[in-house]
Amino acid sequence: MKKDSASLGVLQEKLGELTPLQRLLLVLVTVLLLGGAFYFLKYKDQAQNIRRLQTSILEQQKKLETLKLAAVEVEKLQKELAQSEEQLRQVLSLLPDQKEIPGLLDNISQLGAEVGLENILFQPQPEQPREFHAAIPIRLDLVGTYHELGVFLDRVSKLDRILKVENLNLTRQKDGSTLQVGLTAVTYRFVDTPPQATTPPKKK
Repeated sequence: MKKDSASLGVLQEKLGELTPLQRLLLVLVTVLLLGGAFYFLKYKDQAQNIRRLQTSILEQQKKLETLKLAAVEVEKLQKELAQSEEQLRQVLSLLPDQKEIPGLLDNISQLGAEVGLENILFQPQPEQPREFHAAIPIRLDLVGTYHELGVFLDRVSKLDRILKVENLNLTRQKDGSTLQVGLTAVTYRFVDTPPQATTPPKKK
């Protein structure tokens, strides 16, 4: 105990012999040493961890923004897909399927008879396959007045199926009051599987 007191007294004497400038320098050196020790032993590692965490937070924020934008885009695409499916459903509802073709042909023939047209020829033509649908032409030869023909074409245009009139040809009859009408009515049906291009067999 006496030794520690003696050492402390010697230290105080030596400090007392220092000039004010030397005391100031000693304080500065002590502060620098303590500050350096704190920086390298404690603060440096913590600062690196903080920077890593900040970088990770920024990356996660960017990912979150990207995911939010993707979610908005997915919702938009889902709405567009739903609209496209509804439009396709509406279009397909205008295309008769294979089972409805005979009934549609009967409707066309019946429309002509209802308006007073005489049916001379009613001849379905071979189906014409296309990429995603097939055209079904029907050759019609009718006899009647111009007014009856107009009413017939108007009623055909109002059918709830796609039906196009092509190759309309009018010939006046000898009595002068009636016309012979030749036309092709074309309807369409949806084809689930488009026709495959056939390749000629290889010669042996």
